[in-house]
Amino acid sequence: MDNNDNSIASRTNVFLVIRLLLGVALSLLCFTQLFFTFRGLDKPEAMDQAQIARQIARGEGMTTKNLAPFDVRVRSQESESGLDFNQYQATSYAPLHPMILSAAIRITGYHHFNEKRMVPDQEMVYDGDRVVAAVSTIFFMLALLLSYILLRKMFDEVLAATAVLLMGFSKLLLNFAVSGLAQPMLMCLFIGIVACVYAAIRADLYNKDKHVLIYNILAFILAILMCYTCRISAWCMLGLIVFSALYFRPKGMYAVIGVAMGIVLVLIPTAILLQPGGGLSAAFQQAFYGGFGVGNMERMMRSTDEFGFNVDSSNFFLRLLGATFSQSSTMYEHMGSIIVTPFFLLSLFNRYRNPIVNGIKWLVFSCWICSCAGMALFGETSAMGVCQISTLFTPFFTAYGISLVFIFLARLQISENFVTIRSLTIAAIFLISSGVFLFEFPRELQIGVITSARGIPQYPPYYPNKLNGELHDISNPQDIIVTDQPWAVAWYADRKALWLPTRVSSYTDDLEPVFKRAGQRVQGFLITPTSHSMPKGGVNGVISRAGEFAPLALEGKILQIVPKHNLALAELFNNHGDSQKNARPLANLVSSQGQFPHRNFILGAEMVYYSRDAVKK
Repeated sequence: MDNNDNSIASRTNVFLVIRLLLGVALSLLCFTQLFFTFRGLDKPEAMDQAQIARQIARGEGMTTKNLAPFDVRVRSQESESGLDFNQYQATSYAPLHPMILSAAIRITGYHHFNEKRMVPDQEMVYDGDRVVAAVSTIFFMLALLLSYILLRKMFDEVLAATAVLLMGFSKLLLNFAVSGLAQPMLMCLFIGIVACVYAAIRADLYNKDKHVLIYNILAFILAILMCYTCRISAWCMLGLIVFSALYFRPKGMYAVIGVAMGIVLVLIPTAILLQPGGGLSAAFQQAFYGGFGVGNMERMMRSTDEFGFNVDSSNFFLRLLGATFSQSSTMYEHMGSIIVTPFFLLSLFNRYRNPIVNGIKWLVFSCWICSCAGMALFGETSAMGVCQISTLFTPFFTAYGISLVFIFLARLQISENFVTIRSLTIAAIFLISSGVFLFEFPRELQIGVITSARGIPQYPPYYPNKLNGELHDISNPQDIIVTDQPWAVAWYADRKALWLPTRVSSYTDDLEPVFKRAGQRVQGFLITPTSHSMPKGGVNGVISRAGEFAPLALEGKILQIVPKHNLALAELFNNHGDSQKNARPLANLVSSQGQFPHRNFILGAEMVYYSRDAVKK
């Protein structure tokens, strides 16, 4: 008996040491990412939500300084009195994540822009970016902790520690941790949903119907919070409803509760929130056009044309089903390149002794397959996209994949050396999954430590110091800047910014009248590396990306090669005696004789600001 007690105490001490080492290692890794290797935000959606959060922190509500031509045109058609560009309602994002960010921005004082300016030509990374990234880092660390607690209940200590270790050293997940996006927060909420369903299944086994109802309602509440964090999470909620309908008895009762809660607490409030931008149908059409439609979202939002669905309806559901299951081909990459995650699909054919574990795997599968349908429908294919929610399922895909490996090892009947072989297997899985990250991280850390005083910006295309400093100083807070990176101008320069249209006529014929009716002035055009350095395909890529404003993008590129020549490509695009009085060529906008005749070099020819008025530096 004493030997057993000593053995249990010894194992407990070992597990305590493992927990401590794991917690310290992952915490140090996350904080190292945040304070040493962090290069600033690089996702437009992260900057966009950050500037919305700053507006909330200032007491301006869910308003935005980032304007899209298509959205301005739609709103102008519905507004008889004219638009108020000082209180332009933000409808692109669900409100919960910007609200959380606004609290962090308010606490740290970054809602006072002038008090937190960057030191000119010294600081290269905006500390406001670090505040935003810190929020997602905290949620990521919380997700790791919640994963460990829940997986330990479902499986055992070793499996839980292994899964969390693999997640913590996944390059994709660590990038999400400092991205400023909502995925770490969504992961925490989804783990909470699984924990509630775990408790509901447990209560169902003991015929505690009241507890089953309570835990299901809690799960739906968390799903609703996910929808308020990222709208595509509604597909994950659909998966929860499907699972509840099929698993719990009486069949369908809990699904009816979930549907009712979704309609009352998600659908109706979302329709109200989206009303300024054309309502729920307009938002659905925009997202659908960018996914299963005929074009991409950027092309649509930079245009002022009318867009419809224009989708081939033949075999629609078959094509959608194919696109949904095609998500499985990228599952490995989108779940952090953890080698065991694909094994989850094999675990569906394995019957676990624990009925709760069996039930949870079908919950996860139901939510995942519905989410894949949503991502396929709306065209989310990027591993780091704002609507990429495959990452949420990583803890459970990893855990079930590891469990299959452990089951396979156990069936080899190598009980004498089982612990040793299992440890070697875990080490091999870790090295295969995280080897590339472990190889690259020391060099990144070395560079980060050396440059920690100044930082390394996400350049190209973003150079926060010049936007936060010079552009802010030479521009007027009441005017609009037309630019190819409006999210960056809105966040770093704290200026209203309109996304550069693809056609000159979109600005002159469609947008200028809207601005005049609203009493809104456009001060200038800012061209950045987004137009001339980031597009693939050389000159053709630049022309494709910049559209009819390509001469401005090419002008900057040429001036980098021949800086001594006072070249102005826009001068070539004039009327040439055109008899059409309404013709408004590019030269009428940005040339020595146009509306914006003054050319200001913000970062040499890399960033050129064509202003209406001469500016004093």
